[in-house]
Amino acid sequence: MIAAADPRRVTAAALVSMVAAIAPMHLVGALAPEIQDELGFGDAAQGIAIGVFFGASALVSSWGGALTDRIGPSPALRAAAVASAAGSAVLLVTPGYGILVVGLLIASLGNAISQPGNNTFISGGVPVRRRGVALGIKQAAIPTSTALAGLALPAVAATLGWRWAYGFAVILALVALAVIPAVEPPVPRVAKGTRFRPSRPLVLVAVGAGFAAAGVASIGAFLVRSATDAGFSDTAAGLLQVVGSITLISTRVGWGWLMDRHPLDRWRFAAALLAVGAMGFPLLASGNHGAMIVGAVLAFGAGWSWPGVVHLGTVETNPDATGAASGMVQAGIFAGATVGPALFGVLADQHGFRWAWMLSFSFAATASALIAFGAARQRTLLRSASRAR
Repeated sequence: MIAAADPRRVTAAALVSMVAAIAPMHLVGALAPEIQDELGFGDAAQGIAIGVFFGASALVSSWGGALTDRIGPSPALRAAAVASAAGSAVLLVTPGYGILVVGLLIASLGNAISQPGNNTFISGGVPVRRRGVALGIKQAAIPTSTALAGLALPAVAATLGWRWAYGFAVILALVALAVIPAVEPPVPRVAKGTRFRPSRPLVLVAVGAGFAAAGVASIGAFLVRSATDAGFSDTAAGLLQVVGSITLISTRVGWGWLMDRHPLDRWRFAAALLAVGAMGFPLLASGNHGAMIVGAVLAFGAGWSWPGVVHLGTVETNPDATGAASGMVQAGIFAGATVGPALFGVLADQHGFRWAWMLSFSFAATASALIAFGAARQRTLLRSASRAR
């Protein structure tokens, strides 16, 4: 049985599963110059397509979390891998914008299930003392996917054509299907019909996570387009995304390591990360190449490094309903990621990237305040419970 004695296999399976789930969307962002030219659509239409991906994920995520609590994480993650492979296959052969949206819609089902499924998988298969790093590695799948997508522009799209990148995405999803263990880790099961009742702090954090995602989702979707608009070459823009992604991989794992070794308030720490990361968006808005490089590092390294810390706090405060609680937070994240890129794309089309990046700044600042308030409410609840005992 996969249990706390074998955390590396659990963590590795979660990482591959997550990369496969998010790759179809990130490739649309990284390959935007080629895809838009061939299929004939602009930045606003791209934002809508990304919004469809995250909007469908938001609608399905809470259900996916509840499903994971009932049937277990392994079957749920295998279903997610099949959906990711099918969506990438549609994107591989898409003849136009409409079918591209359909492919993203199919892929979104895998994305929606993979987050709560992997959180539950890790909570049962990794010991508490190593859970922060495991969740950090799992969340590093997002920047890993972003980095691979950024490399796809100079390495694949410029040589073989952008469709080949989706061929590799299909293969990756099939690899994820193969590495997900068939034997379940020991996680609590929830009876069918049981209704999850979230605490007020969890609701605040979920809403704050939505605002945070509204700000940071546009990094993966539009950084390359924004950089090329500012005068970066296609190759340099792709490499800028890679540099930011590598920074984000390091910080997500690093924050997990820190959480495992110090009893820091998880949600308060996430709020602080957002406050620091928000400072990167005005630098991206400047259009200055040097400032944009620093802004990308800040926005990636701090502004987008909070999800693993938020999920760790969610798992720790909801041990008997990890899937449902994670699904609720992830639904907020996906909802924000639906609205953010769509608004970003419209602003970029009509007023330029400067105003679009400043919108991301306002979202991140609001998110920091909401999550900090949720953390404060959670501490109040814990003190009240302690006095009652």
